[in-house]
Amino acid sequence: RGSQSYHSVSGSLGASYALTDSIRVGLNGSRTERAPSAEELFANGAHAGTQAYELGNPDFKLEKSWGLESTLHAHGDGFSFDASAYYNWFSNYISENQIAPTVCQAAANPSGRVVDLPCFQYQQADARYYGFEANASVRLARIGGYVSNADALGDYVNANIVDQGPVPRIPPMRVLGGIEAQGDRINGRVEVEHVFDQNRIAAFETKTNDYTMVNASIGLSPFGKDSKTTLLLSANNLFDVNARRATSFLKDFAPLAGRDFRATLRFGL
Repeated sequence: RGSQSYHSVSGSLGASYALTDSIRVGLNGSRTERAPSAEELFANGAHAGTQAYELGNPDFKLEKSWGLESTLHAHGDGFSFDASAYYNWFSNYISENQIAPTVCQAAANPSGRVVDLPCFQYQQADARYYGFEANASVRLARIGGYVSNADALGDYVNANIVDQGPVPRIPPMRVLGGIEAQGDRINGRVEVEHVFDQNRIAAFETKTNDYTMVNASIGLSPFGKDSKTTLLLSANNLFDVNARRATSFLKDFAPLAGRDFRATLRFGL
């Protein structure tokens, strides 16, 4: 089959309530529908970017979901806090799962192709997602023309295909904290990110180890903060840790970049 036609409708409704002048809570509901992509419908071949043989399904239906999200916002002089928790019910959820290579070999046989890549097939089933995300910032001090702030964020998601198990390539829990100083001409920041193990994995997936990455940067605005001319000096992964993203198809043989130093100059009139 060479074509497909879909009609999708999505909508959302939310309400919030101010507990005080600085604290507000909210609740949002949504109903979404998504048409399958061309790759999810018609893929049947090797994908250079993922180094995998991918199979679609032209009989896929609309992917549909109901979602609920609760929110909390607190903002005041020198601080802010934002958090949300959510739950989503999916029907006809589309995921790409690694399967036995014989399936891809059978699909390739009519054209005489030989499959020597991992075999991935798009599948459709009911799924459940829930998780949270939160971030906070607080002003630490004012010294001369500089303001120093500390910030932190964290997020987590749990995703399951009903009666089957974890959704593949889901990120694990993550926390990040940073301290920065801001001035008219100089800004500096140091941050530490810790990504936890991902042990909730689908069939054929491999576990992903935790890692802690430290980054730092200094931004210079020699003509003042309103100038478009800036110089950014950054150092990423200062301790050269071996880090792999659980969401990546290539994680087992392509880790994230090691220690990296950069200088970026932007010039504007």
